[in-house]
Formats: sequence, C-alpha cells, structure tokens
Amino acid sequence: MEIEECSGLGKLEIVSDRTIRVALDATAIGRGKTGNETYLTGLLEGWGEAKPDGVELLPIFSGVVPSQSPHPGTQIENGGFFKRHLAELPKARRELKADLYHGVYWMRPWEKDPFVLTVHDISFAVHPEWFRPGEALFYTTLIQAAARKARKVITVSEFCRTELAEKWDLPADKIETTYEAARRLFRPGKMKKSGPPTLLFVSAIHPRKNLARLIRVWERLREARFPELRLKVVGPAGWSAGADLRALQAAVAKGGAEWVGTQTDVQLKEAYQNATMLVYPSLYEGFGLPPLEAMACGCPVVCSQTASLPEVCGEAAEYFDPSSEEEMSAKIAYLLGNEDRRKELSRAGIAQAAEYSWERMADETSAIYKRALED
Repeated sequence: MEIEECSGLGKLEIVSDRTIRVALDATAIGRGKTGNETYLTGLLEGWGEAKPDGVELLPIFSGVVPSQSPHPGTQIENGGFFKRHLAELPKARRELKADLYHGVYWMRPWEKDPFVLTVHDISFAVHPEWFRPGEALFYTTLIQAAARKARKVITVSEFCRTELAEKWDLPADKIETTYEAARRLFRPGKMKKSGPPTLLFVSAIHPRKNLARLIRVWERLREARFPELRLKVVGPAGWSAGADLRALQAAVAKGGAEWVGTQTDVQLKEAYQNATMLVYPSLYEGFGLPPLEAMACGCPVVCSQTASLPEVCGEAAEYFDPSSEEEMSAKIAYLLGNEDRRKELSRAGIAQAAEYSWERMADETSAIYKRALED
C-alpha cells in the first residue's frame, strides 16, 4: 500500500429521488503516491464510463485534474499534510455542501459528519517492522480510529476485508470489497520486441516488495543457466528502501540489470508487452495491481502465493513462496525454459484481467455511498 497524507459531514435523511452529493479526497493524484493515485484515477475513469445514477461525485484536487474526471471538482492549496487534512479539505467539503465524504486512508476521527473510508491494506498494523520509527503507530492509531467512525470501510480484496474484520474487530457488514482493475490502456502488443529474456519487476522499492531476494535469484540464474537474462526494475524508491536499493544499484553497476524509475503509463505498457515475464515477489499485498496490468498486456506472471495475490490472479499465474529463493528460482527457470507454458499463461492472463473493470468498481462504490447514508 501507499500511505498518503493525516480530513468531512450530521445524519441526513435521504430522499430516494434526490441525487446525493459525495465529496472525494482526490488530492493524491499528481503527488506520486502510486497506490492511492492509481485507485483514484481508476475510480474517476470508471465513474465517467459507468455514470452511476443518483450520485454526483465531487472530487477535491490539489494540483493535477485528470482528463477522465467526470466532474471538474474543486481545487485546494497544494500544501502540507496537516494543513490539507485539518483545514483545507474540511473547508472544501463545507463549500461543496456534500451529503457524504469519501476519504482514502486519512480522515479526522473526530468528524461528526458522515463519511466512508477506503483502506487498501493494513500492512502498517500487521508488519510495523517495514515502517520508519513511529510511523506504524501513527498510521494504526489514526486510521483505525477513522475506520471505526466511518459509515462504511471500502477495501480492495476479500483478504483485506477479512484482515480488517479480524485485526481491528470491525463488523463484517461494515466492510465492503470493490476490486481494482487494469485500465484500458493496458492491452497486448502487436509483436514482442526481440532481445534477451527479461524479468520485469514493477513496484515502488520497499522492504515488503522483496526486491533484494529477486536480485539474488536473478544473479544465480545468470551464473547457472541463463547468462543473457536481464532484469528490468520499474518504480521509484519508496520509504525504507535501504538494503533493496543498495542491492539494485550494485546489480545495475555489474551489468545486466536496469532501473528506469517511474514511467509513464505508455512506457509501463510497453515494458509489460516486451518482458518475458513479470516477477512479483511481494511479501504482502492488499490487491496487487501490477500482475493484473501485466496479464492485460499478455505478459506471463509468476508471483507470490501470499496475501491477496492468489485471489486476484487465480489460475492465470505461477506461484512461489516469496521467502524461498530456491522456489522462486525454480519457477522462473521453469517458465524461461517452457515457451508453451508462457503462451498458456499469456492467454489465461488476458482472460483473467478482463474479469475486472473500473466501471464495475464505480457502480459498486456508488451503491456503497447510498447504503452508507441509509444506515
């Protein structure tokens, strides 16, 4: 998950034939908060396509207004975390005269007006060792308090729904799952570029993404059986990148590995289309969008058998234990040497990705808004 920054509306009587107004905190867009930004961009894109009845979505931006936004929304100052969530966002909500507010992770827990809250995952609560000193406690304290106060908590997988209910003792009927999707931009290419076999890793670099272990596996595969094997890493350095970043820099210096940082959507699509496979060794995922994007592009996927990934990828991926370098190596080597299986995974992945859509997610989110105001 990507943690964005520390935000409003009393009980309303909803008249069935009245359009309800929902203010959405979309200030993560343009801020490089990859998970939150992708979720919000996809929701707005899906909303523009689905056009759900009975709800007017009013996004609040602090910079970039995406072209796919179904409403121009309103702009607030692109300031710091506390000013934005304690002052600017509450002011914008009052001016919009919204019936309901939709926050992403962050919401003022003492808020009296009705709100729903999206929580992608609670890695900060179950794996505090992956966060800087004090961060995990700060996130857990405020986000858990907001989740308890929210009318509804939206999450992105049944894995996360179960974890929220069990770890935070939230009522099961308060938590609702809306699956993310690969955007329409991600689709198979006409022809894969020729060149050496390439393992693709797509993610912000962070301890739970398990990049250092993948680098060791890649180095051993090159030494043992696949001397031309390349590794391409797409994504920025996240917080606590530390050892993973040093391992990546060393691999790049030795040759055969490439780190391209943040890419445009078009560049990312081309990376998926031209890779031999996506390797996704993450130790923990609330959803895991890169495997689904890769599948939509026809790229074979080999990934962890942990958390939400088997739920999202189904039978369209090969799996390994992310803590076992031997198992990861064996699965990658198997696919490198088996073109028929790669083609089979490519076909299965395209079909699996087609099962998800942002339009469906927009419709389901609209229905959650209505239920939140009926409670």
